[in-house]
Amino acid sequence: MATQVAQLAKLGKEVVIINCEDAAITGGKKKVISDYLIKLHRGSTEKGPFYPKRPDRFVRRVIRGMMDYKGFKGKPAFSRVKTFIGAPKEYEAQVSKDFKCKKVSDLEKYKFVKISDVCKQLGGKW
Repeated sequence: MATQVAQLAKLGKEVVIINCEDAAITGGKKKVISDYLIKLHRGSTEKGPFYPKRPDRFVRRVIRGMMDYKGFKGKPAFSRVKTFIGAPKEYEAQVSKDFKCKKVSDLEKYKFVKISDVCKQLGGKW
């Protein structure tokens, strides 16, 4: 999903992602969480790197990693990406587009972790 969102934003389209807490990361739960904990504890608390602990900001950070967010074209593209926990009232009535990726319900035969579980392990209290 994140790669498709980054591509759409680069093309000039506004992208709104709702229910970020229900998105999934494929892989075993222990492996995924331990990888993010290693990233979280790398560096120092003063200089970073800083990793978000809320699902909406976590998804936005993943998308940011897939584009040149400091560059001439990447800065406006990244500003067109909006992420939310739950579904805000102004976006409930709009038509939503499903991405061509696997849905969480289709992932029953795969190992996966919800982003909400990862954020709780990282210390998030959203």
